[in-house]
Amino acid sequence: MNGHASEPPLALLLDMDGVIAHVGSSYRTAIVKTAEHFNVTVTQDDISAAKAAGGANNDWLLTQTLCANKGVHVEFDPIKDKFEELYQGTATIPGLCTLETVIPAMGVMEELQRRCPAGIAVVTGRPRHDYDYFLKAHNLGHLFKCAVCMEDGPHKPDPWPVASAAAQLGVKPSECVMVGDTPDDIVAAVKAGAVGVGVLTPEEYARKTLSADGAVQAKGMEAPMLKAGAAVVMEPGFAKLLDMFPPTDAGGSERPSKRARTDGGGRVGVVSRATKETSISAEVDLDGTGKIDSSTGIGFLDHMFQQLAKHGRFDIKVACKGDLEIDDHHTAEDCALALGEAFDKALGARRGIARFGTAMCPLDEALSRVVVDISSRPHAEIHLGLKREMIGQLSAEMCTHVLQSFAQAARITLHVDVLRGDNDHHRVECSFKALAVAMRLAVARDAGAGVPSTKGVLA
Repeated sequence: MNGHASEPPLALLLDMDGVIAHVGSSYRTAIVKTAEHFNVTVTQDDISAAKAAGGANNDWLLTQTLCANKGVHVEFDPIKDKFEELYQGTATIPGLCTLETVIPAMGVMEELQRRCPAGIAVVTGRPRHDYDYFLKAHNLGHLFKCAVCMEDGPHKPDPWPVASAAAQLGVKPSECVMVGDTPDDIVAAVKAGAVGVGVLTPEEYARKTLSADGAVQAKGMEAPMLKAGAAVVMEPGFAKLLDMFPPTDAGGSERPSKRARTDGGGRVGVVSRATKETSISAEVDLDGTGKIDSSTGIGFLDHMFQQLAKHGRFDIKVACKGDLEIDDHHTAEDCALALGEAFDKALGARRGIARFGTAMCPLDEALSRVVVDISSRPHAEIHLGLKREMIGQLSAEMCTHVLQSFAQAARITLHVDVLRGDNDHHRVECSFKALAVAMRLAVARDAGAGVPSTKGVLA
C-alpha cells in the first residue's frame, strides 16, 4: 500500500511509549531525575527537542547525551543504574513505572484488533520485561500477537524492527501501518516500506491546543513527523485509525458483531475495567426503561448518571471502587470511560439507527444544548462555563472531563454548550439531561437506515 495503494492494510504496528502508554510521569521523569542526580538540569522541552531531532530511541543513551550537552560527562553504566532504580523502584520506594496509564480507549483497541486480518504487533524500544510488565498491569496482553523489543535487534530509526514485526505477523511491511510518536518511528516505517502514521502524545496535544499563535506547535513533534514521511498525524488515542481499517464484514454477508449482544435480548454492553487506581463494572441496555444502579463513591456523579438513564430510557449499572482518598480524578474518569465503552459495545455494528441526535433541556434558569453523532470518530467540544471549584464531591474540571472521556470511549462526536445559567449544579445537570435525550434520539432504531453513512461503513 505505502500510502497510495487502494487495498486496505492487513496489519497494525504500534510503538508503545507515547502511543499506547502514557509515560510523561515515568520514562520522561526518570530522565529528568537521573540527570538531576548528576547535578544536571534537564527539562521536558530538552527531551522533546532531542526526540524531534531523531536518533533518541534509547532513553539511557538519551539521558547521557542530554547530560553531555549540558557539559557534564557521565559514564553509561551509572546513568543506566540510576535510571532503572527510579523507574523500577526499590524495596521501599515504588517505581515510576507504576504511574503509567493507557492512552487509547479499550473499545478502540478491541475494534482495531477485530479489523486487522493479520493482527496487531508492538514495535518498541522498551526492554522486554518493561513491555511485559505494562501489558500485565493493564490487561492488554490479548490485543497483540507479537512484539519487537529493545533486545531483539537494531533500534528505530533502523527499519529492522518494523520488518521483523511484519514478518512475525506473516505479511509484508507494505501491508502494514506503523504508528509512532517520534520521527524515528516514522523513518523506520517508511524505510521498511510501511505507511507511517504519527500520533501526538497527550502533552504534545495539550501544547498544540493551548498554542494561540502556533509558536508552541511549531516547536512540537507534528512537523518533524510529517517531514519524516508520516501520512498523517493523529490526536492521542488514534481513534481515526478506524478510517484506515474497514470492518472485516463490510460488503460481505452480515454476521453478528463481536461488540453486540446476539442472544435476542436487546442491545446490551457489559464492561469490566480494573487498574491500580480503580475497579469498575458497567452495564448499559439501550432498550431499557430508565433504571439506574450507580455506586461510584461520588454522589454528584451518580446523580448525573441517573439523569442519563432516566431521560435516555437506558438501563444503567455502574459500580466502582476507586482511590477517592487521593481525589476524584481517577474514579470519575474511569467510570466515564467504562460507561462509554459499554455504550460502544451495546451499539454493535452501528446500523439501523438514526445516528444523529439533538436536544435542548432547561433546568430553571439554565439551558443546555447537546448534539450527538454516533460517528465512530471520537470528538468532544464541551463548554459548561462553570465557576465553582466543586459541585458536591465532584470537581468542576472533572464535569467537563467526564463528558470528554465518555465521548472518547463511546466513539461518538459530542457537542455540549450551556447557553445560559447562574447555578453550576443546574448547568451540569441540564447538560446531562440533554445528553440523555440526544443519545436516545441518536440510538433510536431505524430499520430503513441501513448503515447511516455514505461510506457504507460505520463501525
